[in-house]
Amino acid sequence: MLVRVVTDFRRAMDLSLVLDQEGIAHELRGVGEEQWALAIDDGDAVRAEAVLAAFELENPLLPRAPEKPRPMAGAVACGLVFFLAVLAIHVWTGPHSASSEWFERGSADAAAILRGEWWRSVTALTLHGDAGHAVGNAVLGGLLLALLARAVGPGVASALVLLSGVAGTLAAAWLVRRDFVSIGASTAVFGALGALAAFPQHRRRPWIPLGAGLALLAFLGTSKRADLAGHLCGFLAGLLLGTVASRLPPLRNRAAQIALSLAAALVPVVAWVAAFH
Repeated sequence: MLVRVVTDFRRAMDLSLVLDQEGIAHELRGVGEEQWALAIDDGDAVRAEAVLAAFELENPLLPRAPEKPRPMAGAVACGLVFFLAVLAIHVWTGPHSASSEWFERGSADAAAILRGEWWRSVTALTLHGDAGHAVGNAVLGGLLLALLARAVGPGVASALVLLSGVAGTLAAAWLVRRDFVSIGASTAVFGALGALAAFPQHRRRPWIPLGAGLALLAFLGTSKRADLAGHLCGFLAGLLLGTVASRLPPLRNRAAQIALSLAAALVPVVAWVAAFH
């Protein structure tokens, strides 16, 4: 029979430990979205109820303080900066051209990356084949980054998107190895989507990130330069990194968020310096 159903996993573990200490056989299992139940044999019901009631009397469960929503201004600014940066870099580097030194030195060439030219996994995220490619990534990436920044703060969100983009590019290069040359922020955009899917509010509605992923594939995956391996690897990298981030305490320090944002912005600069030296 069930003796308790609780919505706090730590509380469920505490009650389970109390029953363990009393030698009462029981089972702890999930019974719904963020609900855990303690089940025991009928013969132990009276004793279990007594020890649990005594524990709860001495250790009352305090109501959780509602989490204050993060201000929207920082999230919107983060997405807007990404949008403008992608477009500005495209204007600076121009469209793809066989004679362009930017694309020669910065594209994600798998063979070159595996030879040790690590910077290509970063610089490739800043290059786009044409204006449509750049605008698509700027709009979708800016929107997803803003949503992610709303959940974890602009600094953590920027770091997650950059890391997932780089990790996705490296993974795709390692998996494909031959005839793999990619450009564009799409890998990082899919990383943002994967990171969003890892947070609890989206895990409860898994069809939302899945639908968004299919829409992104339809929009970004139809051009002749589509990097499907990079898209998939970026999404999986974002999902993994987002899962880790969702289990860490939230970063409330504004200075730390700003420092992370600046560090994420500095990484492409360092990578381009390495590319031309």
